[in-house]
Amino acid sequence: MQKTLLGVYDTNKKARNVVEGLIVQGYTAEEIVIVALEDTLGHDFPIGTRLERIATEEKDTVVDKLKHSLMPEEAMAPKGVGNKLIEMGLSDREAPMYATDIENGRIVVLVNKYVSKEARIVAP
Repeated sequence: MQKTLLGVYDTNKKARNVVEGLIVQGYTAEEIVIVALEDTLGHDFPIGTRLERIATEEKDTVVDKLKHSLMPEEAMAPKGVGNKLIEMGLSDREAPMYATDIENGRIVVLVNKYVSKEARIVAP
């Protein structure tokens, strides 16, 4: 499902306040996604909020190198924060911008993108 970016925050406290505000506005915790580097993201978000901790890339181990040589299509698969954001539903245009924020230690808050559910009047 596509995601809408709500904001980029410098601290866990600011991001948590936004999440709590969204819940007050009617979002469920399950509709909210918090994305940050694994060592940046705290644990004090409302229960049910999806926390995406992105690991910083480490060098390939010998097993990884063997795996890549046996399965070249996997070796070609792009890695990185931007690609993770695309997998989560951000557009190709938005993902690189916010990947830089995440790599710099900021926290990104996303929600599910909804199709407008306007009330319709039906004539008898």
